Amino acid sequence: MEVNSRALLYNFRVAQKLVGKDVIVMAILKSNAYGHGITEVTKELLALRSFSEGGWFGVDSIDEALLLKKSGIKNPTLILGYIPKPRLAEAIKNSFRFALYDVDTLKECVRIAKNLKKKVLVHIKIETGTYRQGITQEEISAFARLLRKHAAHIYAEGIYTHFADTENTSSSYYKEQLRAFEKAVMYFEKLGITPRYRHAAASAATLTHPNTHFNMVRWGIGLYGLYPSEDVRNRVSNKLRLQPALTWKTRIAQIKVVPKGSTVGYDRAFTAVQEIKIAILPVGYWDGYDRRLSNTGSVLIRGTKCPVVGNVCMNMLMVDVTGVRRAQAGDEAVLLGRQGAVSISAEEIAAKIGTINYEVTTRVNPLIPRILR
Repeated sequence: MEVNSRALLYNFRVAQKLVGKDVIVMAILKSNAYGHGITEVTKELLALRSFSEGGWFGVDSIDEALLLKKSGIKNPTLILGYIPKPRLAEAIKNSFRFALYDVDTLKECVRIAKNLKKKVLVHIKIETGTYRQGITQEEISAFARLLRKHAAHIYAEGIYTHFADTENTSSSYYKEQLRAFEKAVMYFEKLGITPRYRHAAASAATLTHPNTHFNMVRWGIGLYGLYPSEDVRNRVSNKLRLQPALTWKTRIAQIKVVPKGSTVGYDRAFTAVQEIKIAILPVGYWDGYDRRLSNTGSVLIRGTKCPVVGNVCMNMLMVDVTGVRRAQAGDEAVLLGRQGAVSISAEEIAAKIGTINYEVTTRVNPLIPRILR
């Protein structure tokens, strides 16, 4: 897996320019940096002076936060996902910032903070209509009053929400969510709780709805040069273009001839209607190459798009290279990305298997080395 460092930095600067100097761009590194390699992406961003001096990271789990800390990262890092209660003390001991979204967890944080004599930094997550994590409107009063009571131990550094469908640029639902969020912020303020940071926009809203930027945005899929949806791409790509950062490569392990009438692979899922030449590639669904690409996917070899033949195996797949002159063992094969004038995008793969570009990149096995270029 090759990660284009120039593309990463370019995409980060796109967000900075879009939101302006008064808005913090939080780089989202969850799920192994959307499959791009969390340590590799972190290293590259820290080489950017405008980021290294106070840039924020967002992760999903305490394990991701610990990985950054063990790598010597001192930049503010927010854990956006679930922290099991048995690990809350670990998070607090490490002075991690994390999302807080229910009364029971708040009570447990207060207890731990008192025992450890620590002040906990949290970002309050407000439920506004996505119905995932978040404090519901009915719970806000009890939560806010408990938070105010224990302000000596819990500091609400931030408050945020998450939109349900800003990927659909024709939808106005985000406006309802925005109103609910602003109402919640006002309620906390009336009680004297005034979080320094407010954030609602992930990549889609960052690109399409400036009124949602507040003083922080969460730049996830956009950082990696991918648009949150085709709808968003069509709306903004005329004025700003993102650069995909990921290329997934392998090499041909073997070339062989398949006689007319012979079948290829498990379940004999492909039958050669004429003599063909195939290349065997040492990549399969264990690596994250989806089995639904059997007989439908493509791979680039010597600048030619070659169809996958037969079922994708656990550790291998086969492609038809009949039309590729001089294809031989050792040749580069591109599963995702560009080779010469042709390319295979995450969106193209996603369309073939009925999913989204996010899943295509995040499912690439994290054990495959990521190499910065």
